[in-house]
Amino acid sequence: MTKLLPSPRLHDPGDLIAAVPHLLGFHPTDSAVLLVIDRHAVALTMRADLPPPDHPGGPVERLLLPAARHRGATAAVVVVGGGSGDPPEDLPHDTLVDELDDALMALDIPLVLAVWVRATARGEPWFDYHDAGTGGATPDPASTPLAAATAAHGHVTYPSREAMAEVLRPDPPEVLGRRAALLHRRMTGPEGPPARRHDLIRSEVLRAATRKRPLTDEEVAELAHALADPLVRDASLGYCVGDHAIGAEVLWTELTRASPAPERAEPATLLAFSAYLRGMGSLASLALERAAEAHPGHRLSELLREALDTGLPPDQLRLLAEQAGRAEWSRPPEGGT
Repeated sequence: MTKLLPSPRLHDPGDLIAAVPHLLGFHPTDSAVLLVIDRHAVALTMRADLPPPDHPGGPVERLLLPAARHRGATAAVVVVGGGSGDPPEDLPHDTLVDELDDALMALDIPLVLAVWVRATARGEPWFDYHDAGTGGATPDPASTPLAAATAAHGHVTYPSREAMAEVLRPDPPEVLGRRAALLHRRMTGPEGPPARRHDLIRSEVLRAATRKRPLTDEEVAELAHALADPLVRDASLGYCVGDHAIGAEVLWTELTRASPAPERAEPATLLAFSAYLRGMGSLASLALERAAEAHPGHRLSELLREALDTGLPPDQLRLLAEQAGRAEWSRPPEGGT
């Protein structure tokens, strides 16, 4: 996905490898990472699991569908791990790289760089698929300008995709059961005015970035009840951009863990939308998995999944968030920020 961060120096394969964890949000293993480069910037970063040796073309279609929107750009592929080989002459998954090369050329996206590295870690040797014998050492990914920019924007680079997924692991069943009972009472009780639900979400977004304690069961139930209103949920897309986007993402993340199913799908979808807008496609995908688990067939999450899978530029979705942010109810109260 498009990253709103400084681009790595693309002339050095080592720098590009060191950038991969920050572009993805985690250090990949056994992965093919395709980067589409447009006007000297990384316009698209996609990752797929490496296929078994007897099925080399598995990830090609998945990687190419979003790339097709960038005809005339150039591409680079970083293969991380993936089994046996004898570097520098015999590199793992060279057949996969050849297939990607041919398929990208058919899209008018030349593959200008293809390298293999065992892991995205300091000092790991990398080798060039196109120029046998050419290689170098990977610089420390934690010490690059991109790493500093990532941290300055409040983004986290996780040690693995599993570590990223752990952030969204639902709370224990007994805890979710307590909250489900509270939520059921609210769902079956008298409905308050919609404006109150709007105000509740707004106030929690405003305090999320500085709140030091977790939400109580009652607060989770009340917020889940508010987001169960599709109008409130859709209007909350406005918080995924602007001054309160970081606080909103903190809230959506906590509610994705804390809310019972099926209501968990609402904050999970908001989290996916937020992550998608800031270029974190992997986090968006994980959040959409949580939404699908909680509420199969959830319409908004399915639409967002389609956008993610086809590589829809985040800026095209940003307009929706900005329109939601201009809604009358979403303006801060007098004296607020």
